[in-house]
Amino acid sequence: METPKFSDIGYRILLDKDHLTDDLRSPTYTAFIPAPPTAAAYRTVIGDFFNDALYVAKYLWRDDLLPAKYSLDNVMKLECLRQMLEWRIEIAHGWSVKPGANGRGLKRQVEPAIWAALERTYVGAGIAENWDALFRTIELFRSVAIDVGGQLGHMYPYAMDQRVVAYVQKLQAFDRPPKPSGGRA
Repeated sequence: METPKFSDIGYRILLDKDHLTDDLRSPTYTAFIPAPPTAAAYRTVIGDFFNDALYVAKYLWRDDLLPAKYSLDNVMKLECLRQMLEWRIEIAHGWSVKPGANGRGLKRQVEPAIWAALERTYVGAGIAENWDALFRTIELFRSVAIDVGGQLGHMYPYAMDQRVVAYVQKLQAFDRPPKPSGGRA
């Protein structure tokens, strides 16, 4: 009988009077260890990251905090940057580490300088500080993604990075639209 993936993290049979688990294989503890990404998977994470960077910039320019924070903190950091950091950790450990769910335990696995840079990307509700956080997030992501791509032989899309960053900088420099006077917007 094949062991279900979720059981591969380990289990103990407490009681099986009907011998339903007699043929169950022992856990290998490897089901949740990621495999090296293909070039396409690597590029997809980068594309998703920079796609949301555009949205964050638009939301910040519009003073629309909730969707800006969602895209910046959840999509760009929790999904894309976390994935890139996990790949970097796997490269360093020969693809043998089980990453924790949602980045749990990441602090113990990355270099202190990278963790400090990640901490600096988390800010409060101010629009100006979120612009700064966006640029710090892009810088950190770029650094990690270039390293991961170099180690795996995947090309980092420098041209896309430069186009997106130039657009984000341009949008940040635009005057914000005037707020409607009185009442609700």
